[in-house]
Parts: sequence; structure tokens; C-alpha cells
Amino acid sequence: MKTILFVLLSIAITATGCTAFRSVKYGNPSTDTYLNFACDTISTYDTIKRVLISSPQHDRYFEESTFSGGNFHGETIAEYFARVRGDGALLIVRNDTILLEKYYGRFGEYHPSNVFSVSKSVTSLLCGIAVDEGYMSVSDPITKYIPELSESDPQFGMLTIEHLLDMRTGLDFKEDYGWNPFSKMANLYYGKNVIGQFKKLRFKEAPGTSHYYNSMATALLGVAIERAVGMPFAKYLEDKVWKRLDMESDAYITLDDSKHRQAKAYGGLVTTTRDLAKIGRLYMNNGIYDGQQIVSKEWITRSTHSTPKNEGYSFGWNNIITRIDGKDVVTPRFFALGLYGQVLFCDPQQNLIFVTLGENKGCEYHLLFDDLCNLLSND
Repeated sequence: MKTILFVLLSIAITATGCTAFRSVKYGNPSTDTYLNFACDTISTYDTIKRVLISSPQHDRYFEESTFSGGNFHGETIAEYFARVRGDGALLIVRNDTILLEKYYGRFGEYHPSNVFSVSKSVTSLLCGIAVDEGYMSVSDPITKYIPELSESDPQFGMLTIEHLLDMRTGLDFKEDYGWNPFSKMANLYYGKNVIGQFKKLRFKEAPGTSHYYNSMATALLGVAIERAVGMPFAKYLEDKVWKRLDMESDAYITLDDSKHRQAKAYGGLVTTTRDLAKIGRLYMNNGIYDGQQIVSKEWITRSTHSTPKNEGYSFGWNNIITRIDGKDVVTPRFFALGLYGQVLFCDPQQNLIFVTLGENKGCEYHLLFDDLCNLLSND
């Protein structure tokens, strides 16, 4: 029976092409899957300023406090992560001081990791810079940058950059993370020509009708940014963000293939905990770094203030939603979230930044960080 199933699967894969074959070969994505793809490098300077400091005088709350109840069993945060995260990383920063920094398994301070959909939040940052510089407007239709889509479906003419940023595209695209080599998500992730995939897209409703999270939205946005600014995604990110923020490590962005070289803006960024924390720091400082306005305050505000109507999602970022008097209320805490619980979490009221990377999700880490912030605010 197993032999028959293998033969049938092999025939199906052969019939559907090499994308399904690569999906079967590499299996589910991992934090190191980027090694199987063509990549562009996002370089930083050879010599950088150390913005995040580790001081023996810092508040040792997160190092010494033990917690019980919920997911905790009378243990510190570091002990909890050692138990549930497996290989991974945890970083907590306040006022540019590192309060806790722990690495587990193969992870280390300079270990690059695929951060998956945290990439969407960084792509939004890059889009904001392009808008600030006059290359784009959020009201522009996607056909302004990818005009060939007009021939595929006239509704693309109504699909705006803002729709892509807010995931209100109306596209018929299922965000399926189950292991299925024939799914649309597998085709997007393992396919070799993303522009060719764009032309096959169809709509299930008019753009702007409702919120539905899907990676194809940011895939479209990434190509639009590249075409608007006239340079590769990696180069623009390097010039406008990585070097200007004094990032500590080179980063990478995976590409659809070495021929077409379209960046996987929706999930291909490969970076480290400290450099993600610097993205959070930029947002909590209203887009300012070292006295320079990297991205406008207006863009930061729009990105970090969502509504329950859009499920707490705004311009590639998420807000924590809480329930008060029977109503959903959006809180000021915002976060970027990746496939396996890669999280960049910011509490602007307490000036706290949490970053965790790894593959073993263990729990909803953004909710765990929210609980920790509540504990501190109630002290």
C-alpha cells in the first residue's frame, strides 16, 4: 500500500512540476530553510556603535523573579524558555539596557534565523520609507507598479497599497501552513517565479471588503517597493534601515530563485535578536534614530494603532486586543509575529522590548509577554 501511495505521489509531483518536488524534498519550513534558497545579503557597517548595552546595574526582575500559574511552574523566565522553547533565543530590553539575554541550543548572539512573517512588519517599514521619499502612495493601485496584472483581472486596478498593508485584498488565497506540497502557500514559498504566480491570482471579493491575513499581499507589496524605488529589496533595506540603525549583523532575504531574484518580503528575512530589537526601538521612538527621522511619525502611528474591525492588524503590525466591559479594546502594545512564534513585542508605556526566536512554539509568546507587562504595570 505504501508503495502505491509513493508512486501516486511521485506521479502527481511530476505532473505539477518542480515546486511540489522541492516542497516534498525540504518539508516544512524551518529557521534554517533559507540555506536552500538563493539569497541577497543586507550588509551593515564593518564597525558599528553598540546601542544596546548590558550593565551589571540593570533591574534584575526578569533574571531573578519566579512565576507560578498558567504555563509557569515556579520558575524564572529563562528557565521557562529553556523548558519550552528548545533551540531558540530570548532578549528583553528596556531603555537600551539588556535586562535578559539567553540563547538555547544552536542559537547564539550572532546566529541568523529566518523570522518568517516578522518580515511583513519590516517590509511595512520599508514601504513607509518609500512613501516618505515620494516613491509611492498608499492610495496607489498595485497596477501602477505591476501593470501586467491589469490583463489578469480588472479588480487589480482597485487593489491599493493600503489594502495590501492592512490585508484587505479580497484575494482568493488560502494561508495554509499544513504540510501540503500542492497548496498555494507551498507554491508561493517554494515556487521559482512569483510574478508568474501573481498573474494566476483571482478575487473572492472586492478589495477593501474585509480583513483576511495572507502572505500573497506582502509578496505583491515587496515587488511594488522594488519597482517603485528602482533597486532590489535587500539594497534598499540595507541603505535605509540596516546601516542607518547601526545593526550589529548582516542579514539576508531569500529570493524566489537566482534568475528572477524577487525578495520573499512576506517571510524571507533572516536576522538576529538584537537587530530585531533595534526595529522595535525605532518604532517606540516614533521613527527616530540618533537624531534622524528614519521613517515618519505618521507611519509609525498608523502601524501601531489598529482597530478591532481589522482584527488588531495595521500596516504589517499587530496590537494586543483585550476585553473590557464586554467590548474588544485595542491596547498600545504592538508586536510582529512569525510562523513558529518568532516575536518582536513592544510595550511603549513601559519602554519594554521582547524578542524571541526559535522553532518550538511552546505557547503564544506575544500573550506571555503581554502578561509579563501586566504584572509589571500592576506592581
